[in-house]
Amino acid sequence: MNDIPEAVIIEDEPEALHLLQSLIAEKGLAKVTGSATDPFKAVGLISSLNPDILFLDIKMPGKSGFDILDDLNMMKINQPYIIFTTAYDEYAIRAFEYAASDYLLKPVEPGRLSEAVMRCRNRDFQREKQKNILLAESHKKLLFRNISGFVIIDPSETVYIEAAGNYSVFHLDTNKTETVTSLLHKIEIQLPVTKFFRTSRSAIINTTYLKKINTRHLQCLLVKNQNEFRVDISREKINDLIELMKNQFGK
Repeated sequence: MNDIPEAVIIEDEPEALHLLQSLIAEKGLAKVTGSATDPFKAVGLISSLNPDILFLDIKMPGKSGFDILDDLNMMKINQPYIIFTTAYDEYAIRAFEYAASDYLLKPVEPGRLSEAVMRCRNRDFQREKQKNILLAESHKKLLFRNISGFVIIDPSETVYIEAAGNYSVFHLDTNKTETVTSLLHKIEIQLPVTKFFRTSRSAIINTTYLKKINTRHLQCLLVKNQNEFRVDISREKINDLIELMKNQFGK
């Protein structure tokens, strides 16, 4: 996000749209790069402008704000931070199910508007901080003993690690493994916590390669270079893994 975030407003009432634009400009909260009163033009506008923040009305003729977000998800368009604006408070719970950054009731109060934009900026700061941590950790290689001496392993190249008695096996790709003389719990404390997850007593996965979580068969599907790997996950770990992935990839 830039120093001054870019925003798009989708609001079917022209007066409400003009008022919101005026408040944003008056306080210097964002640069409004586009707006629409027709909800059917929203997806195309958001896709072309790729704003940092989307001010989105909920109840509009023919298509609701929730419908617009569903369309964005279906088309795999990157979603901006969402600030819902509505005259109705009964949509609040559903709004936050869509990972809304804030929910403003009309008429929008200037103070609440500032808080909402600041919340988006704080979320963006935390996300950038997390990315920097991931980047730093991804370049850190690790040294382990093996049966013939030592081996250097790049965690970012590791798909998963499994316990094998008194040894541990790093799966780097199909038919490419490294066996080390360290127990799994000792390896775990050396790995980047933001990328690796202990799925069971006998396995650790690199979430970078995670594609699916099968809650029925208690398995994770990991994919690297079009090669598939299936790793068991204990039932008590599934919800933790799902929550981790939401935090890492949800906007």
